[in-house]
Amino acid sequence: MDTNFYDVVVCGGELTGLVTAALLGRRGFRVLLLGGDTERPSFEAAGHVLSRAPALLPPVGTPTVARVLQDLNCVQIAKRRAPTLTPALQFVMPRHRFDVGADALALGREMEREFGGERLAIETALERVAATSALVEPLLATEITLPPDGFWERREVARLESLLPRRGTDLLAPLPAHHPMRAVVAAPAALAGAAAPHEVPVPIVAQARAFELARQGAGRFEGGYAALHALFREKLETFSGERRDKLVPVEVVMRRGRAVGVRVHPRDETIGCEHLVWAGSAAALHAICPEKPPRRGRDGAPGLHVEGYRYSIAMLVGPEALPEGMGERVFSITDPSRPLIEENALAITVGQPAPRQPEHIPLWVECVVPAPPVDAGPGYLRALRGRVLERLETLLPFFRQHLVVLASPHDGLPPELPATAARAAAAVASSASSTPAASKKSVAPQAAPTVALPPVYGAEGDSPFDVAALPHATGIKNLYLAGLENLPGLGLEGELVSAWGVARLITGTQPKRDSRRREVLINE
Repeated sequence: MDTNFYDVVVCGGELTGLVTAALLGRRGFRVLLLGGDTERPSFEAAGHVLSRAPALLPPVGTPTVARVLQDLNCVQIAKRRAPTLTPALQFVMPRHRFDVGADALALGREMEREFGGERLAIETALERVAATSALVEPLLATEITLPPDGFWERREVARLESLLPRRGTDLLAPLPAHHPMRAVVAAPAALAGAAAPHEVPVPIVAQARAFELARQGAGRFEGGYAALHALFREKLETFSGERRDKLVPVEVVMRRGRAVGVRVHPRDETIGCEHLVWAGSAAALHAICPEKPPRRGRDGAPGLHVEGYRYSIAMLVGPEALPEGMGERVFSITDPSRPLIEENALAITVGQPAPRQPEHIPLWVECVVPAPPVDAGPGYLRALRGRVLERLETLLPFFRQHLVVLASPHDGLPPELPATAARAAAAVASSASSTPAASKKSVAPQAAPTVALPPVYGAEGDSPFDVAALPHATGIKNLYLAGLENLPGLGLEGELVSAWGVARLITGTQPKRDSRRREVLINE
């Protein structure tokens, strides 16, 4: 017997599910969010709370972003808390260092200075990249659910595919195979999206869309991914949505071929619902479905598999740690001819300090790692952390002298502290206890519980619309999939598009439910 009943239950901690819950709450549905604690957006390291990753919103004027923010009434909040990066992108290579932005004339001057006579070929190639991105935007901004659901939507996507370049088309021709600009165009999708950076053939639309949005200037959200997560949680609660973060879904309850609820632990209760949204991997959903398995992802679905993961390191540093002229979003590429993975390609994001701690500047370093060594054990990530920090020291030579704290939510290693702080902690511990064991326990900072690495997917097939993967429909009535596996090629924009699509599938033609409406009998 159900212990409670909701119009919609959203299971999982992915951002897509949270936004979906907020949108449905805005439309008057009674919504419950379960298991949000499984994807913690922040973690604690040596007394400091760090966001596990930065949050870079696509330009607020982008239709796909604007409609979500307008519906949730947080456009002004986003404009205030996510100022546009200036310059939009900065690239550091062994022989090149330049800025990339929306101004075509300024970018042309940068190309002239760095590449000389190749400027015209580069500008022509970038125009083809921009044109490919422009073809996709009208479709993303429509009411069509993506990936498409139903005959008419599939027909509209097929019409777009006839206009897109086929997979394997070289948008950057006639640039040589290992030209640095090829790595420049690929870097935003590889290091900020969920599409594999070394996939063959190259995901053309995913690269073009990510590069063009980044070039127009992303908005760096104050407080990082944790603050963006908190904003949507606040919106969910504003619209009377409920959260039960500690409950873990263990079984989808079925009745006559449709999902009617979910059983949860540790209380072993069943929560009933009219619609169930799974905000996580399709493989995890498949594991708890007792009947008619959904269209599986990860290891079992055609067209999608995990190629790697995104590894991140978060830290707080003093202002003196940042070299003069360093941008707020920097891509460091050691060798453009090699795959953009591990320490060969780093995305460095400089955050905004909190008002109460203006001397503590957040800094995130991210890279993509292949799946096989990560799955083999924790030793690989611990060794990788040392290589990443060694590479970071070549870019920020003095960051260790001005370090406040450094930690990763993924590798299980304890946080790193500056030498002066470590010596002070040792002195306090030795004076407080006379036993060496107690002193050692006080000095050594404890590692935070690890958070699962965000996956990076490889897609199979030859569809030109390579940003889409698994559909929202699962094969079970009233059960929907909402997460990175729907539109992995679009990154954060894809998560917002996916959330909008699931909300549309549930609401149908009814834009808003009036929870105060009651049937009234009138006697004449």
